[in-house]
Parts: sequence; structure tokens; C-alpha cells
Amino acid sequence: MEEDCFDRLTDDLLLVIFNKLGDAKSLTRCVSVSKRFASLVFEADTVFLSIPPRKHPLRRNLFKILIGKLIAKPLHFFHHFIADRPDTNRKAVSFYLPKEVLKQFRQVKTMHIELPSDGGKTGLMEGNDSLLKWKARFGSEIKNFVILSATSFQKRVRPLSSDDFSENNGEVLTDGQLKLQIVLTISCLLAASARHYLMKQVLEEHHALENMIASDVCKQGKVCMGKDEVAEIRNSMKSMVATDSSLERTRVPDLSMKLWYVPLLELPENGYIMRGATLVVLRPNDDGQIGNGRKSGLFDFDGEECEKKAYSEAAREMMKMKKSYRMTMESF
Repeated sequence: MEEDCFDRLTDDLLLVIFNKLGDAKSLTRCVSVSKRFASLVFEADTVFLSIPPRKHPLRRNLFKILIGKLIAKPLHFFHHFIADRPDTNRKAVSFYLPKEVLKQFRQVKTMHIELPSDGGKTGLMEGNDSLLKWKARFGSEIKNFVILSATSFQKRVRPLSSDDFSENNGEVLTDGQLKLQIVLTISCLLAASARHYLMKQVLEEHHALENMIASDVCKQGKVCMGKDEVAEIRNSMKSMVATDSSLERTRVPDLSMKLWYVPLLELPENGYIMRGATLVVLRPNDDGQIGNGRKSGLFDFDGEECEKKAYSEAAREMMKMKKSYRMTMESF
């Protein structure tokens, strides 16, 4: 018989391969390959999990119930029909909870969870070429938060002329535009605080975790936690008094907000043009002045590789501008 090349690999080397593979679905399938794989797969310390949306049980089972129950047991069918209706007094979870899938990965240290997106980009940003990107870093509470948005984000096809800039000379946000940015900011904060709440639930089950990211399939925004932030959350959990968890999101503290607006922004390094470009940076009120975000990787937005450098360039260029808006936001 031919020698199995995998038998020549040490367990440590196999674990390196499993960690490079990362995807939780693929790793779980490896369990059925051999007893040796099954004994090593769940020792992987790096896992990526893409969570599919949860289908409504009524939609999923209605046809099956109709065929199997309606004729033979009509009363039983109506019992299923009523039982499967969503409770209007209870919030329905639109995706499978990560701990249901990850319960076997007890040694994982780095985890990336990708959540389904409810309807794609927020309806506040109109147009197919509009842009909305955000990134948040959390400990027990939010550490910093940045939002980059634009009414148009396109590859530059020709050099900009003076006429292009003259058509976009409104360097001040109107009251309507400012209100829209505030609503957009609150919407992104709510999304981030809900993801953070979910991440805390995962941390309760996985005590070896050191780094976590929660993003979405549309690559619109992500929440990041490093080793220090994870340790901070664990300490806060020990001293936390039991509270009502019906809110299903983390409380947002008082925040300082700084906003830059540019009607037309050219990005020569990466060859893009942004119209109606807005950058919002938020930090807790007691965290001092808002810095430039370069050292912390704050402008490392999610997205396609060819565009990520343009996002970072746009944020850097906008923060150089002297004119900005400063506001405070109360906790909620």
C-alpha cells in the first residue's frame, strides 16, 4: 500500500495547517476524514465563522407540514401553524448564535465572526456608488469609533479640473445634511453595540480567546477587540452585577464627536474620487483629545483589497483639514 503522506506530518504541523485553513465549516468537515484529524481539529487556535441567516421556521417547514400533517392530522397541523408564528413580544434572532457552532473549539485564541447583513447597506446612503464604512474598537465599553461615508465613491477616469471643484463649493454641511450624519452615526453605533453584546456571549463560553473581530458579509463595518480589551471585558464580567439583558446590546457611553466634511475629495495615491465625503471620529468623553488614528490602525476599514488603501488615504487627508464640527453625544 502507498504511504499516506499525512502520516509523515507531526501533530504540530497539522495544527499549523488547520489554523491556516481557519474556516469553521471546513474544519468541522475534517473531523470525518480520520480519527487523527478528529482528535486535532478542535485544538485549532484560529477560527473564522461565517454565520448564515436563520430561516423562519414557518417558511422552512410549511410545505412539509402541509403534505405530512394537513390530510392525516388536521388538528396537529393547526397546532404547528400557531406554534410557529413569531411572538410579537419577543425579538427574533435573525441568525444562528455562534456558540451553537463553536462549542467544540475550546482552544481557539483568535476568532473572526462574519454576520449576515439585513438588507445590505443602510437605506440612509442612497445610490449604487455611495460609500459607508465604519470600524469600532471595544473593551468593556467603546474605545474609539470611526465612520467614513460619501455620496459617491468612484475610480478617477480623468484629472479633475477647476470646474469640478466650482460645482462642489459648498464646504459647509446644511442642517439637513448634518442631521442625516447624526442619524447615520447613531445607526452605526447601535449596530456596533449589538455585535459587541454578541461577542461578550462568546467570550463567556471560550476562555482561551484573546482576539476577536465581528464583521458583516457586506464588509460595511467591524468591531475589533485585542488581547488587552478582551482581558478588560473578562475583569468587568467578574465584577458585573446581574442586570436586565432585554436590551441585547452594550450601553454606549457619553462620547466626543468630531466630523470633517469635504464636498469633493481627490485621492491621487490610489486614483479614486469621493463626493460628499464625511469622516466621523468618536471617543469617550473621558478619553482626552481625538488623535490621528494612525498608530491604532483605526482607519483599517473592511472591504476589497484594492479599495482599502483609498479609504485610509481619504481619512488621513480629511483629518489634515482645519475646519471640522465638534459635538458631544449622551449615553444611550
